[in-house]
Amino acid sequence: MSLRIFSPSRLLAPYVEAFWDYEDLTGDNSTLSILPDTATYLCFLYEDLLQTRHKNDIFSTRSGLAGFQSFRSDLGGIGKISGVSARLTPWGLNAFRKGIVMECVDKRVDCRDIFPKYTIEEIEDNLVGMATAEERIQYIEGFLLSVLTTANNDQLIQKACLDLTASNGNYPIRMLARNLGLSERTLERRFISHIGVSPKKYSRVVRLRYSIFQRKTSPSWADVAYAAGYYDQSHMIRDFQELYGLSPESLYPQIEASSTIQFSGLLNLSQP
Repeated sequence: MSLRIFSPSRLLAPYVEAFWDYEDLTGDNSTLSILPDTATYLCFLYEDLLQTRHKNDIFSTRSGLAGFQSFRSDLGGIGKISGVSARLTPWGLNAFRKGIVMECVDKRVDCRDIFPKYTIEEIEDNLVGMATAEERIQYIEGFLLSVLTTANNDQLIQKACLDLTASNGNYPIRMLARNLGLSERTLERRFISHIGVSPKKYSRVVRLRYSIFQRKTSPSWADVAYAAGYYDQSHMIRDFQELYGLSPESLYPQIEASSTIQFSGLLNLSQP
């Protein structure tokens, strides 16, 4: 697998965390997964279909959108999976396609159902003929700039996301609403409208992601649970099972060995 990471241009930086260019993503028979981490992904593939397994659902698409995830997604497919993915900020999707975040949660949606079909087919056809990653990234940036509508962004919800992340998922929602000058009900309604899930679910994903990195500096999982703000260790383990589908002990060796998990949710679960 060839995977290269690119920073977005200045105009896209508030809505795109990074671009990934990859060739033959699953070609070494690795078991790649995306762990829940608040990002959404717009993926533009130019070779074969990507198969994504999410709990009991299987999605097969070429270019597709992976919405907010509250459970691990496993990636596979028959053939060569190559393309460019835009890793969006939690609020980024709304800037490119307003009003779809809720219906995309825990799903992979075909880009042909989000943007004009002929536009996506043209993008896929044009990516095939591009020889370098830089050329492909520039081309996808051009498309995203053409559909960018910054007025769709809700600045208060963006701040809410940043505050929840900065607190490692431990910011009381009632206090957050009050500090933003909103009622708790209004905050939840606007948050769901722009992010796709409630502030509580968002915080749960943030806190568990924080936990997986704490183990390196903590002597035990009990200490990790305490540092992450869980009521007790069993509460944390339940979150691991419900969001990642794995116990902390079985997941951590792959976390520690991963070269991609620090900047993304991408993890190779086939590593020993």
